[in-house]
Amino acid sequence: MSEKRTSVVRRRPRGGVPTDTVPTEVLDSMVMVLAAALEMRDDETGEHAKRVTLLGLELAQVVAPQLVDDPELRYGFLLHDIGKIGIPDRVLLKPGALTPSEVAQMETHPILGAQLAVASPFLSGVARDVIAFHHERWDGTGYPWGLREEEIPLAARIFAVVDSFDAMTTDRPYRQAVATETALAEIQLQARRQFDADIVDAFVPIARTVAAPDLLGYGQHVSVG
Repeated sequence: MSEKRTSVVRRRPRGGVPTDTVPTEVLDSMVMVLAAALEMRDDETGEHAKRVTLLGLELAQVVAPQLVDDPELRYGFLLHDIGKIGIPDRVLLKPGALTPSEVAQMETHPILGAQLAVASPFLSGVARDVIAFHHERWDGTGYPWGLREEEIPLAARIFAVVDSFDAMTTDRPYRQAVATETALAEIQLQARRQFDADIVDAFVPIARTVAAPDLLGYGQHVSVG
């Protein structure tokens, strides 16, 4: 990693209250407030976060059950796009295609999110990994740091698969949703390119048990608790 990358992502907050002294319900409430703030700025992002949290936890239970015991995994899934709070409305809420400069600005949101995460003791572990690295790709062509393969934290590799699946199987202002099998075919095609192939193999049977419309209903009931 470069010096810049290390300073942004690996730094731990100094001082503060240890998270093991804060009741879980308090941490959950703080996370829900942050999630609600993001949803107020961009409703699409908020509903997406609820769906991928549920599906991501199902996948993690199969791939890495030891991670599921850490509440930060839920926090990271729910707040993965928290850095978008720092993206101007003219870019974040633009109805049409983004210009190259706007794309570059949008792609800073993992950095902005990492900066928020390392300042919060309850987001500075596996949650930070999801927030900072969920747009990295297995082949090293992702952003913002260009990590590859197992350099990408496991939680972020898990999340990348469910994030892409949800993006493809829900309507967006600029395109219609695709069918579950179409989305899964694309995800399988991108194994060892965009995604960890072992995680893709674990995800396919899970996704086939949950149709996209059901995920929309799921999202209304998600809880970080």
